[in-house]
Amino acid sequence: MSTITEFSRSNLAFAGCLPLAWQELPIWPKPDELQHQEKTNLHILHILFALDIHAGDYGEDPSSVSSASELKRLDFKVGLLLEMIGHLFAYQQAIPPERPLTLTASELHWRADAAPTANIPLRLELYCNLSYPRPLVLYAHAHEIISVENAYQIKATLQQPGESLQEALERYIFLQHRRAIANQKGNSQR
Repeated sequence: MSTITEFSRSNLAFAGCLPLAWQELPIWPKPDELQHQEKTNLHILHILFALDIHAGDYGEDPSSVSSASELKRLDFKVGLLLEMIGHLFAYQQAIPPERPLTLTASELHWRADAAPTANIPLRLELYCNLSYPRPLVLYAHAHEIISVENAYQIKATLQQPGESLQEALERYIFLQHRRAIANQKGNSQR
């Protein structure tokens, strides 16, 4: 279950449980490495956006109803196939455990049993969709670590993403927001 909350005055935030791993780094990656990773993250997000497109909005045209139902049926089959392949792939690699987290385009907050060292460069791996189990790799530093009931609440500031990646992250968060609203409406109508 995920929710969208107002995280700051201008940013929406995704709050939910996603697989997350982190690793402390001795130094920040070089600018060309950061640039390459940003391109890879953009590619992953664009694939996730394509996976999230569903057949459904076909307007009022009655002739499109049969086409729409056929597209929905094909969309379901492709989605099922991708989910099955994603699960097979996920079993072959070590997917980190899901953690409760909150993501914005500039910060990531999560809860874990162990905490990283504050203000040390971190390499974060965030799996946004197990149907396509490739992680976003983000760089950050933990700026606040609070001990809470045998665990830690970690707040990390993301390495300033470029404008394209920031827009893509904001779009991902917004799409999760729309999905959460659609799921709430679907559950309330049952």
